[in-house]
Amino acid sequence: MNFIPCPSPNSDERAGGQSPSMIIIHYTGTLTSEEARLRFCDDAPSDSIGRISPHYMIDGYGGIHKFVDEDRRAWHAGRASWGDITDVNSASIGIEIWNTGHEYDFEEFIPLQIDAVIDLIKDIRTRHNIPHKNILGHSDVAPGRKLDPGEKFPWKKLAEAGIGLMPDANYSASFEIDDFYGALKQYGYTYTNDQEILLKEFRRHFLPHLLNEKYLTNADIDALGFLIQNT
Repeated sequence: MNFIPCPSPNSDERAGGQSPSMIIIHYTGTLTSEEARLRFCDDAPSDSIGRISPHYMIDGYGGIHKFVDEDRRAWHAGRASWGDITDVNSASIGIEIWNTGHEYDFEEFIPLQIDAVIDLIKDIRTRHNIPHKNILGHSDVAPGRKLDPGEKFPWKKLAEAGIGLMPDANYSASFEIDDFYGALKQYGYTYTNDQEILLKEFRRHFLPHLLNEKYLTNADIDALGFLIQNT
C-alpha cells in the first residue's frame, strides 16, 4: 500500500513485546485533517490532552498517513479496556479518520475514506492475527468517555467487506433479559459497570437506529446473542 509518511515522536515499545490483537477506529474530531496531522506529530502540546498519536490517519481524500510503525505502541486509546486487556495501546493498532465529530458538524464519512479504511485493515490483517470481534471503535473500549467513531460510521459496510462483525437482523437469540449485561461483559465491554452507558455505546456500534431508545429491547438481546455465537 502507499502511505504518506508522517513520523511521530509520540510512541514507545509495546508492553511485553506483544503483537497487535486489536484495531481501534477513531475520528479525529478536528476541523481539518491537517490540524490532526500536526497534533499527532506534536511532542509538546500546550493543552491538557497531552501527546497523542495513531498508527494511521485517513484524510478527507482517502489518503493514508502513517505516523507510527506497527511494532510500536501508538498513544491513541488512553484509559480503556476490552475483556481482560487494560493496556489497549499495547494490544492495538489505532486508525484515525478525519471527521469533525460530535463537537462540530459530525458529517457523514466520505466513501473514499471508507474504501481506504477497508483496504488498510485488510492489509494490516495480512501481518497480524486480529479477530473480527476485536475490530472496534474507541467508544467500545472507553464507553462513557469516548464517542468515536460515532453512530454514523458504516460498520455494516465494513462487515460486508469481510471486516468485523455486525448482527444479522433475522437472528433470534436464547438469552434472557437478565443475562444481557453479564453477556455484554463476556463479549468484552469491561470498561464500566454503568448499564445505561454500556447499552448506549453497544448500540452506537451495532444498533445505531436504537441509540435513543430508553429501554432494553429484544433487538439488543438478539444482536448480542449473534455476536457471542459468532466469535
